[in-house]
Amino acid sequence: MEPDKNSFSCHKRTHSVQKLFSCTMCSKCFHLKGNLNSHMRTHTGEKPFSCEMCRKSFSQKSNLKSHMRTHTGEKPFSCGKCRKSFSRKHTLHRHMNTHTGEKPFSCGKCRKGFSLKHTLHRHENSVQNHF
Repeated sequence: MEPDKNSFSCHKRTHSVQKLFSCTMCSKCFHLKGNLNSHMRTHTGEKPFSCEMCRKSFSQKSNLKSHMRTHTGEKPFSCGKCRKSFSRKHTLHRHMNTHTGEKPFSCGKCRKGFSLKHTLHRHENSVQNHF
């Protein structure tokens, strides 16, 4: 099978309900063998991707790539509403809560809502002595 046809064949499987590759350690199933192989590292603790600058290791190549931005200072994800930039896409998405007013994190004691998780933690630490 040609590489392009094989890639397309694998891609089509992600849209099907059929998951052919099962983890022998837990109940998770995967469309692609590579995804199962990556998942298995959560059980084995294997971290084959190492930073050449600080020797920190990662189980996923994408996590190493993101980590490298701590050394380069690269922040490719920019907020369209303010001038802040971020090294990770999920950090930008989390930041957007400050603009939308969404407050997905709430205090279990007083029910006050917060747009950022670290702000909730700061609140919880400050009110801990009051309850």
